[in-house]
Amino acid sequence: MQQRDVSPIHWQVGEATLTTLSDGYFQVPLEHLIVNAPMEKVLEVQHSALRSNPPRIDVNAYLVRIPGHGPVLIDTGGGSQLMASMGKVPSALRSAGVSQDSIQTVILTHLHGDHCGGLVDLKGNASFPNAEIVLHKAEAAYWLHSNLNEVPDRKTFEFVRQMMAPYEKRTRLIEAGEVVPGILSVPLPGHTPGHTGYRIGSGSSSVLIWGDIVHVPAVQSAHVNAGTAMDVDPALAVKTRKETFRQAAEEGFFVAGMHLEFPGLAQLRSEGDGYRILAGHWIAMQG
Repeated sequence: MQQRDVSPIHWQVGEATLTTLSDGYFQVPLEHLIVNAPMEKVLEVQHSALRSNPPRIDVNAYLVRIPGHGPVLIDTGGGSQLMASMGKVPSALRSAGVSQDSIQTVILTHLHGDHCGGLVDLKGNASFPNAEIVLHKAEAAYWLHSNLNEVPDRKTFEFVRQMMAPYEKRTRLIEAGEVVPGILSVPLPGHTPGHTGYRIGSGSSSVLIWGDIVHVPAVQSAHVNAGTAMDVDPALAVKTRKETFRQAAEEGFFVAGMHLEFPGLAQLRSEGDGYRILAGHWIAMQG
């Protein structure tokens, strides 16, 4: 199917308006992506869900508008410099009636390229010239302050530093707690050292934007131990995913994910030894 721009979808979460922005997608064969699960089982689940291999992995970002604060963007997508199938966040923002200049805060779940690659345009300029950047201090320590002679993939670390460079003097590092009024940080380490989710609202009607808890939803909900080749600490990533799934299923709150299928809002239900990810009924939830 031919790729085209996808219109933003809005959700009302208490006083906040949460908007899913599609940045596009990327594709990686499951054999190169999924680890810690029998590949025959992985392929069986993927095919039974009527999904392809290589999977088409959605890349989402989220716009949050809360009274009393300027627009907040959670992750930026990968930007068009990573691959031609991404880089749609700027046009999605325009469709939502929000200019890049008006973004007050950019909150990052972590610093993989498909989450921070939209920070800088093709000319090397800041895509969000008036925004403060917020991320976990452990994430900054790992990607921005590690010795480049000792990192596993120097090119990737250099790319991240290039994306963050224009924001050096307006970056705020956090650990836990309220990031901006109405948005609470939730440490979700493992995928990367400072991988962080963000909670909007309270109770069962709240939304946890969980970043990269999953990349292939059908597979990793059925096989919770299945990780990805990009996990920095695979064992901790599995532990975090299990606990997050358990809480979401038991407490009934909504989850939003950068690699959930657009429009990227869902709930979890336990099913056998795993879970089902059930897409949110977006039409009924419009503000």
